[in-house]
Amino acid sequence: MARQAAGAVAPAAADTLALGDIIRFRGGLWVVTAFHGPRLFLDAAEPAEPAQPAEPAEPVEPAEPLIILQAAVTSARDFAVLNRAAPRSALPARLGEFRALPGDVRKAALLWERHVKEVLHQQAPNVAATAPPKPAFDPRLRTLRQRYQAKADQLTQAGMPVSAATVERKCAAWRKDGLMGLVDKRHLRTAAPHGRVDPRVVGIVWEILDDERDKGVSPGTLSRLISRVQQTVRARYAHLLADPKTARGLVLSTATYYRLLERLGITAHNAHEAAARHAAGPATSAERPGSARRATWARWPGELVQIDTTGLDVLVLGDDARVISVELTIAIDVATRSIVGSLIVPKRTGRNGGSGRWLAGRATRSFDTMQVVAQTTAPLPARPGWAPETFAEGSDLPFEDLLAADPRFAGAAARPVIKPETLVVDHGSPFISADFARACHSLGIEVREARLRTAPDKAIVERAMRAVKTGFSQHLASYTHHRLDLRGKRVRKQPLWTISELQELFEQWVVLHWQQTPHAALRSPFTPGLRLTPNQMYAALVSLRGYRSTALTEQENRKLLPAVWVRVSRKGFQINNRTYNLGQGKLDPFRGSSGITAQQGRWEVHYSPDHPEVAWLFNHRAEPGTNPWIEVPFIHRRLLRDRWTEESWAEALHIHLAAGGSRRDEAAITRATAQLLRDAAAGPQATAPASKPTPRVTVAPRPVLPAPAQPYDNDMPPLDPDSVRPFRSLDRPAGDLFDTPERARGAGQSLEAFLASLPGLHPSGRAPGSGGDTDGRPHPQDTCRADSGSASPPPGGLPGEEPDRARQGDGQ
Repeated sequence: MARQAAGAVAPAAADTLALGDIIRFRGGLWVVTAFHGPRLFLDAAEPAEPAQPAEPAEPVEPAEPLIILQAAVTSARDFAVLNRAAPRSALPARLGEFRALPGDVRKAALLWERHVKEVLHQQAPNVAATAPPKPAFDPRLRTLRQRYQAKADQLTQAGMPVSAATVERKCAAWRKDGLMGLVDKRHLRTAAPHGRVDPRVVGIVWEILDDERDKGVSPGTLSRLISRVQQTVRARYAHLLADPKTARGLVLSTATYYRLLERLGITAHNAHEAAARHAAGPATSAERPGSARRATWARWPGELVQIDTTGLDVLVLGDDARVISVELTIAIDVATRSIVGSLIVPKRTGRNGGSGRWLAGRATRSFDTMQVVAQTTAPLPARPGWAPETFAEGSDLPFEDLLAADPRFAGAAARPVIKPETLVVDHGSPFISADFARACHSLGIEVREARLRTAPDKAIVERAMRAVKTGFSQHLASYTHHRLDLRGKRVRKQPLWTISELQELFEQWVVLHWQQTPHAALRSPFTPGLRLTPNQMYAALVSLRGYRSTALTEQENRKLLPAVWVRVSRKGFQINNRTYNLGQGKLDPFRGSSGITAQQGRWEVHYSPDHPEVAWLFNHRAEPGTNPWIEVPFIHRRLLRDRWTEESWAEALHIHLAAGGSRRDEAAITRATAQLLRDAAAGPQATAPASKPTPRVTVAPRPVLPAPAQPYDNDMPPLDPDSVRPFRSLDRPAGDLFDTPERARGAGQSLEAFLASLPGLHPSGRAPGSGGDTDGRPHPQDTCRADSGSASPPPGGLPGEEPDRARQGDGQ
């Protein structure tokens, strides 16, 4: 009941106590005055005055200061925090801009700030905090509107006539922008970014370029762009060009146009790219468009923590022996620049055939981001074999004080434990999921989404990611540059790390290099000229808020697991094609509706994707003081002796379905998962071909054509041209091959005479007029050529050449 009575105050986690907090403990009010290890120093607090005067009571002696363990205070039944901490992070004041103003302008702004603080009853300069306010500006006697008028009358009598509206406007400006809101705006004016050119002309330039990009028109020269702008201005603002004053900014010379395009960053080669960048918008705050980028800062560790995911540009060896890329998720504290959480997971690669399963990787999930957040609540244990420089003992961290407050620092690495109060995330699906928001809410962490196209909101973690690639990734053998023209050609043939080995290497690099390297943005509050390391900055700032151990219980850890909503039947419930059930009807009380209308009567179940052999059903109807979690095992988990994960189950399901199996046969899928784990443990086989993903559609192989026969494959000797005999001549007169003995066209001789003059028409080894060939038979052509009287040249010879007698021995 005491806890319910304290429910009027804002709920807060037990580890968010801060100096100056007023708490309720053992029926009294206490003020937190100091932290020392696990102990709290408490002083008695004055109770608030009642709204109505109560009956006089006997005086009570003030309680003595109390020194007590924090765990004893936070575990008390009536413990409650009655006030909250200071506001969250704020942007730094524009001190540099204020100091650059003229002296009289700064003096006038400081004078107005004194008057505004007096009206709003703020602590004015050179006025004691215990000094009572003047009656004219006492909030208990005068309303805010009356105080505005009183200050206006006071300044008017002093020779500075102002109205109550002016005082009200000054107070509102001071509340919004601080001291810079009181500066005369005439001294804050800057030159127009485009000179005297009318802004409407600049808008027409971007309008024409955007229209060309939308229509797919090729970019031309700047002269074509200028001509189109001039035509549009004359057609659109013809009614304004008659006024010389208005036309001065609309009608420009050609030289002015070229200077304008140069100022806009538009050239003949990048006109459409510049228009695309302009359409995307500036990477600055929406409240101050065009302003310079302002860095976000925090006042104590954990006040502001930024988290992000990016590719690590490193190839690793996956669990299935494939070469894959990885991506890194880190959480970095803004105040100390400490990396307080990190996780490396496989990066998702291309699809099979453009629209099938992902070939490898799984990308970062909400469960991975929750693991990074959970790392911020516990020390990082040092691994066996790490160098002595990696231990927290002997480092720049206040090890003895931290060990007294948290025994888990014994044997821990030199990385501080900083639980976030505010977590800045982007709009990625893992960070905006319901599981991630629910896990952060259970830890008392406020989640703040960065604004779109606003670089300052996450500038620190983005810069840290680039530093990780230059300081860690590029020194690995399997480093791949993010630019294709600078990427190595034989990166896949270099030695590769596994994901677990790469995770351990990165954690060791964080402890040895990142946490112990001086950072340009970290300055000592006592010696601003000295740059500090993240560990040294943490040691200097931890005393501002103290350190409280955040040891999550088993039930609190289950709240961080992904949640699914299921319906319970006689056979149990299913998660991703797996059935979970308890024997002897132990789940029968949950077979009905849960009564949660928003989930259609389903029950809340949590499970770990890294250990899916069991799931935990949450019974929101459990009696107070009893365990609401019910552990429900997977019905076929005894078939799996090795450790398995959600990814191995999904891969085995794909193999089972590709082989023609049914999705309902969970036992067969479980056996396929066991076989997949055995194959992965055995490693790649030398004789077996590399495993490839099963295609979605089986394509018939193309028939293999026989190889052409090679006639010279039987060890034949090289060809000798002199040993080749020429082919025999025709066995009939050449004239008989033609239908009519026409004279050759364009010649003065008959066809027979032309053919008779051609060489090579006589048999080899026989002269015209000879009696026969080697076999003694007469040839028909001997009759028609008997009167020639001259011997024909040998085959291949010219007329008038003597036949080769050495090769005509048989014809003699």
